[in-house]
Amino acid sequence: MPTIRDVARYAQVSVGTVSNVLNGSTLVKDETRQRVLMAIEALNYHPTAAARSLSTQRTNTIGMIRSEIRLQGNLIETDPMVLDLIDGITSAAISSSTGLTFWAIPAGEREMALYKQLVTSRQIDGLILFALREKDPRVAYLREQEFPFVIFGRFESDEGDNWIDVDGAAGIEAAVRHLAELGHHRIAYLSPPHEQYLTGLRWQGFVKGMSDMNVPIDPALIYEGDFNEKSGQLGTHYFLDQPNPPTAIFCNNDRMAFGAMRAIQARGLVVGQDVSVVGFDDVSLARYSNPPLTTISQPIHHIGRALFDLLINLINQQPIDLLGGKLLKPELIIRQSTGMPR
Repeated sequence: MPTIRDVARYAQVSVGTVSNVLNGSTLVKDETRQRVLMAIEALNYHPTAAARSLSTQRTNTIGMIRSEIRLQGNLIETDPMVLDLIDGITSAAISSSTGLTFWAIPAGEREMALYKQLVTSRQIDGLILFALREKDPRVAYLREQEFPFVIFGRFESDEGDNWIDVDGAAGIEAAVRHLAELGHHRIAYLSPPHEQYLTGLRWQGFVKGMSDMNVPIDPALIYEGDFNEKSGQLGTHYFLDQPNPPTAIFCNNDRMAFGAMRAIQARGLVVGQDVSVVGFDDVSLARYSNPPLTTISQPIHHIGRALFDLLINLINQQPIDLLGGKLLKPELIIRQSTGMPR
């Protein structure tokens, strides 16, 4: 069985450098990290083997990685929805005495290096993925390695049965119906990043909702955000600068909605009266914003627990839970950020 010294010799680095790579240290240069990972893969080195149960060959630990597509000032911002998801996963992990590790990393080469490190070193038994992208390299790699993973979100025409998702399209249809019934005919759309797979699915819901309510879609009222408050502010200022501005704005998450409300208020307008705003997620802050936010609620804590249970079933090669590969129904929560247009 190869040792850490064998890996160090193969990669022509020190034992300490190999240890830093295995522990996820940011002190190692990317070129050196890649050389060490190639050595680990070539030698089939499994550093955590001694820590596993001799009978199960398991670490009794699962992992979750948040990949950030667009960094804000080289920082990965806190997302309340992600925190709620982690809380649900953590509560299930604690109940079953399972360890949970979490990483946040920019998408790209470093991201894939981390996945390869975790899989080849067998530091964890399985992974929870979310925020999938078109032709996601993470999914392709994990399938190739036959490594257990589950997904929060659908992927490639619902392929496989290891995913759980909320029917975002149906939620958006309900939000559009709510706005149209209030009398809004100029509805703007703050889109998710185009890289994410859910973007197309949610757009279909918006198009259907607008068509069903006979409300025309104005291309000038479409703006691509990236799930943070700043993009919500920028998009809303763009909308309000139009010759015929919207009376309502749909935002694809609550953080963008908070930014939209700030932009509206900065212009001396009243949210829910001059311009209505709808969000998506129903994070806890949505209840306490000024005004409280109308939003599409998805049961994030419940989803976190369900993802954990699904992953454990996959790891143990047990029957898939009924939630696997199924859509959960969202709920439109109506608060004071929406009202009849003036």
